[in-house]
Amino acid sequence: MNLPSRTKITATSILTAVTTMLLLSFVSAFAQDIRIKFPKGRTSATMNGRIRNGGRICYFARARQGQTFTATVSSRSGKVQIFESGETSYSYAIEQSGDQSVCVDNLSRATTYTLTVSIR
Repeated sequence: MNLPSRTKITATSILTAVTTMLLLSFVSAFAQDIRIKFPKGRTSATMNGRIRNGGRICYFARARQGQTFTATVSSRSGKVQIFESGETSYSYAIEQSGDQSVCVDNLSRATTYTLTVSIR
C-alpha cells in the first residue's frame, strides 16, 4: 500500500512519540527522587542507602543564589558516582535560588552508599 508522504510523517511522529514515552517510563522506573532533610540549624546532611545495579537516586534541596552546593559520595563497591560530574565529589556555586539536585549512579552490582550534601 502506498501512503501519501504526509501520512508517513504522521506515522513516524507517532512512533517516535510512543518510543520516547516508553523510554522515559523505563528511566523513571530506575530512578528515585528524595528530598534532603537538613537537621535543624545544620547546613549539611548525610544519607545512607542501597542502590541497585545500574540504578540512579536523585536528591533535592532548596538553596539560595550565592550559596555553594557540595556533595560527596562513597560506596562499598567504589562504583557509585555523582551523575553531574562522574566523580565522587561535586561542588558548584548556586546561580539561581530554588531546588538544587544531585544524582548518584551505580556502575556496578547493587551496593550501599553514603552521600553527604552541604549548602553554605
